[in-house]
Amino acid sequence: MVDIVPNTNYKTFLSFVVAAICCLLVGCGADAPPDLTAPGATTLISQRWSHDELNHLSVVFHSDTLVECGVSNGLWKLVETVDRGYTRRAYQLTEKGSKVLFAINLSDSGKRHELTLRGPYSFEITNISPGAQPDTRNVQLHWQVDWDKAPADLKACLPKFELSGSEVALFKLYGPDWRFLSYLKPDDPSMPAPATSAVLDKMP
Repeated sequence: MVDIVPNTNYKTFLSFVVAAICCLLVGCGADAPPDLTAPGATTLISQRWSHDELNHLSVVFHSDTLVECGVSNGLWKLVETVDRGYTRRAYQLTEKGSKVLFAINLSDSGKRHELTLRGPYSFEITNISPGAQPDTRNVQLHWQVDWDKAPADLKACLPKFELSGSEVALFKLYGPDWRFLSYLKPDDPSMPAPATSAVLDKMP
């Protein structure tokens, strides 16, 4: 013989099941994870940069005077190496130059010099958008060398108006905290479209 569950008890049982399912999906009594804000992202980026982490940003520009200026000021020197009968010529940073730059790739033609900087920078957050995963965010920022704080050796040869750029920083949520992990490459599928909104936060 089959027992019939009273209607009231059945409704109570059904409500309990629905509540249990909701708990499994969103968590019972758990606080929602904090969303990433522009001030929060600014603080986390500044912290990493202050420890000389993820602060090697690159610029590419043309200049007919850069190579000679850097040689004259002792920032880099021409080095020739012989490999399998071929002589290779390249400019390398001196000890002095390594204090203000991280890497160089210079051209005798004056075109497409690539320099990787060490800072100091000022920057502004222009947009924050969802990342490829629910717990990630893409943070678009525009940066420039802080000319007032830049060392004199950096100012000696590098044009101020060329020392700026844009990056997309990848943030990931670990527990209740956001972390700044890396930069997205231009060909990354999760790279967002350029921001058209106003500046969200600025860090001088």
